[in-house]
Amino acid sequence: MARRPKTLTSVTVTSETGGTLPTNLKAGATLKLGAKATYTDGTSSMATSQATFTSLDTAIATVNGNTLTLIKEGTAKVTATIGAVTSGTTTIPVAAAA
Repeated sequence: MARRPKTLTSVTVTSETGGTLPTNLKAGATLKLGAKATYTDGTSSMATSQATFTSLDTAIATVNGNTLTLIKEGTAKVTATIGAVTSGTTTIPVAAAA
């Protein structure tokens, strides 16, 4: 019996190393994003190089590759897309610059 290929079921935005995102960032900072892919067979792996990251409010944060640049105080909202699968919105609080 042939093995069925695994299919991507979900994508999650993480830190570049796969951990949780920091919550104490200030305007002017940058953050390297990561993408964790989960498949139908229950396995998951980092897939940052295959992901396209998008900032939903470019007045607060912009994305270039997997680098998020925080522009001003507010809440950065980011998604990651791999193929036809897009993550839920990840929110990152941004404090005013010191």
